[in-house]
Amino acid sequence: MKFFINRTTKEIIEVVLGNDTAFTSEGSEMVELKANSTDAAGEKHVPVITVDGNKVHVVVGSVLHPMTEEHSIQFIALETKQGVQRKALLPTDQPVADFVLAEGDEVVAAYEYCNLHGLWKVEA
Repeated sequence: MKFFINRTTKEIIEVVLGNDTAFTSEGSEMVELKANSTDAAGEKHVPVITVDGNKVHVVVGSVLHPMTEEHSIQFIALETKQGVQRKALLPTDQPVADFVLAEGDEVVAAYEYCNLHGLWKVEA
């Protein structure tokens, strides 16, 4: 799973299928976001996944990530063997998301995007 960002407009795209070369937006080249997977700042960015049957709960951070206008999680994405599910967040939301798996599906990874600290990932 790959994400790209326009550093000027902050627009983010996700590659669903196919070619992932040379994207542009608003005349600027989009660069690939590389996901971090360890957090030296008290584990506030690495997603935590809990699976209970077909229900998946994702929390951003083992210590809940702050949600303010200046510093917030903008989305949580769940990658599964059958596809991707995503929840957009507002600064007034909690940094959590609940998803439901289709029969026979399995979690591969969870991602989150922090407006200040970038993309974070944990594999299932």
